[in-house]
Amino acid sequence: MTDLAIVVVGYDRPHALSRLLASLDRVAFEGRVPLIVSLDHSGNEEVQRVAEAFTWRHGEKTIRTFPRRLGLKQHILSCGDLTETYGHLLVLEDDLYVSPNLHRFAVQAIERYRDDDRIAGIALYSHLWNVGCDRPFQPLPEPVDAYFMQFACSWGQIWSRAGWSRFRQWLDQHGGACDPHPAIPANVTQWSDHSWLKHHIRYCIETQRFFVYPRVSLATNFSDLGQHNTGRENGYQVPLQEAHEVPYRFPDLDSSRAVYDAFFESMRLHEPLGLAAEDLCVDLYGMKGNRLGARYWLSLEPAPFQVVRAFDLAFRPHEANILHAVPGSLIRLYDTAVAAPPPPGPDLSDTRMKYDVRCPSYKSLLRYALRILRGRLKAKLTGKE
Repeated sequence: MTDLAIVVVGYDRPHALSRLLASLDRVAFEGRVPLIVSLDHSGNEEVQRVAEAFTWRHGEKTIRTFPRRLGLKQHILSCGDLTETYGHLLVLEDDLYVSPNLHRFAVQAIERYRDDDRIAGIALYSHLWNVGCDRPFQPLPEPVDAYFMQFACSWGQIWSRAGWSRFRQWLDQHGGACDPHPAIPANVTQWSDHSWLKHHIRYCIETQRFFVYPRVSLATNFSDLGQHNTGRENGYQVPLQEAHEVPYRFPDLDSSRAVYDAFFESMRLHEPLGLAAEDLCVDLYGMKGNRLGARYWLSLEPAPFQVVRAFDLAFRPHEANILHAVPGSLIRLYDTAVAAPPPPGPDLSDTRMKYDVRCPSYKSLLRYALRILRGRLKAKLTGKE
């Protein structure tokens, strides 16, 4: 059995904390597992009452409180430092909800990647949305249960003692302002100074490390109203694994094609294109703009360079169009060393919308829009706006 403890992070949301703890109570645990409920100081006594009332049936329960408020960044960092005591930590913020398979996945993933120092952490959440550009994300299908991304996870994650120590040492040297950098998504550098996550993402990029992500999520996010979230929304809810006992199949970082950078772009498309990795900028989401100055730029954007090859935008995920060499004119491989007139093409926003929207159908979207317009017109005419 692995040396694993669970840390539940709370502040001032008693309902969210109660919901998360109830989901943990349904997890299939194998052996004894310590639980630490770490509560930042908020003045809301109900939060501590929820933690105290919860019965942990799987080991020792510790409630950790502070005399004054730390803030989210320092609170999370202090939780990560508990790896010195427990070896591995499974960290859950209070607006999450977990799968019954949580512990099985955690134990097997830890054992699989224990000796690979390229792994900065193990995610429990699985992205279906590229948070940098608000568009759908789907990793390339492979017959395994995980993929890799250079984007640290904060919606349920596992840190090891050695991995956390490396990050902390890096943070001591580089933990000031997260300045704009071409290899770091602009939305990440613009996050609040209260964010610890942007530093962990930058650490992954600068040290060429990755998080292991499950293909089907072990945690989902309610995005409850809170200190760093001004309104609840459902956009980050993802399908949650149901209970099963099948052994997980974990990929190898060197052989997997489902490896992504912090922009959610494939890091393995240079191989089917016959290019060196450093010579290619993959920019299918249009967030990079070839900011690192690679000679070859794979993009849907019209640009004043020679088009070496072109592909359709038909298969999903979008990198499959390159892997299967689907002929077309929408995805272009530019040679930026050769100037040429920008290629003509359809409106890019319309092209991306039609590709992204699969369900509901366009007719359903039109009916929905007309229903909203009729409702607003009726309210205006009746004076009930």
